[in-house]
This record gives sequence, C-alpha cells and structure tokens, in this order.
Amino acid sequence: MHVILVPGLWLDASSWRDVAARLSAAGHSPHPVTLRGLHSRTADRSGVMLADHVAEIVAAIESCGEPVVLVGHAEACGLVHAAVNRVPDRVVRAVHIGGFPSADGTSVLTGCRPDAGNDLESSDDPALSAVCSRIRDNETRVVDAEQRLTDERRFDVPVTVVATEFTADDVRRWMQAGVHPAQELARIRDVTVVDLPSGRWPQIEHGTALSRILLEAMSGVGVTAPEAPAEVG
Repeated sequence: MHVILVPGLWLDASSWRDVAARLSAAGHSPHPVTLRGLHSRTADRSGVMLADHVAEIVAAIESCGEPVVLVGHAEACGLVHAAVNRVPDRVVRAVHIGGFPSADGTSVLTGCRPDAGNDLESSDDPALSAVCSRIRDNETRVVDAEQRLTDERRFDVPVTVVATEFTADDVRRWMQAGVHPAQELARIRDVTVVDLPSGRWPQIEHGTALSRILLEAMSGVGVTAPEAPAEVG
C-alpha cells in the first residue's frame, strides 16, 4: 500500500524517517513529503499559496497510480483534508495525527479560530484551549487560507484520528458538541480515534507506536499489516 506522509510545522520529510522505514519493512511504500516553504520557520514563503500545497499533495497521490493512505500531522491535517476533497476516489483512508480536518469556511491550516463559533473555546475545557492556543501561536508564520470544500464524497473516506496532546475522549466530546476543531470530523461517516500520548512530534518521539497505529489503520482497508519491526537502525 502506498502511504503519503505529510509533516506539520516545522518539519520536513526526514521527520518520517523511522516511521517510513518501519512501513517499508512491513511491505508498504511510504512517500514522505516536504511542502514548499514549510521546512523551517524562516523559509521564504513568498508566492506560496494554499492551492500550491494542496496541489503538491494531490500530485504525490496521483504519482502512485493507485489509491493511497494519506497521513497528515498537526497543522498539515487541514491540507490533507483539502486533498481528500480534491480526489476522494484516490484515498482509501486519511489519518490525522495530532490535528483535525478543517471544515469548509475555516482556516485550512488551523481549523480553530476565536471567531469560528467555538462554544467550548471560551469555556473551562483545558484540552480544547490548549489546541487552539498552539494553533494560533503558529498562525502568523504559515501559508494559510480559507478552506473551500465542495465534494461531499470526502465524508465517505474513512478517517483515523491519532490523539496526541489531547485524548480520544476529548475528540469524541468535541465531535458530539459539533465545535471546532472537530466540526468537520463529526460529519465523516467512519471515524476511528486512537490514543497516543506524546508531544508535538510523535513520529519522532514514538515512531514504533505510531507505526503500529498506521499499520492497524491500513489493515482496516483490506491490507495485511504485519507486526511493526521492534527497531530500525
């Protein structure tokens, strides 16, 4: 199975090295990407638009020649969801690690803004407040734009959410309440939520555990997922 791996801020394709090695050892074909202008906080992002990043992800999907598992990390989850909207027939499962698919009309990289109707944001929900705070901290340093989603087939693509700096229970609570950042998630027909307590970069901090979660997610789309190797390199 081809697996497209899109890192969040401020990581490049090399951040997936250990995870990619484990996926390869299990018989899959990982494709880590570095989006233009997002390899560092100081990178030149002049002229880079939301459409450019989505087009890069779509191009990576189409280059595989067959349906893929599409993985996004942190703020890149919004970009991954935009790509699913573009080619829903080419993605058999989307995996969102430490982030969420942003809804139509919200900011694509953030999915969480104080003016977006976040009823819980001003409440005493510490997990949601932490997510929104982290996102806004990066907001002024990234290429961002309003999400525009038009293909409702995106709701048919199964999703796995890997809860890292928040919990699976947090995600389910936010989905039930219908608030950002889980507003779009609540409309997806097949959602699996998995806990992986970690920091902001689980692919680096917990590569073995994250690899096992990805292999399990792929097993749910008819792909045999052997046990992840204990260690690589």
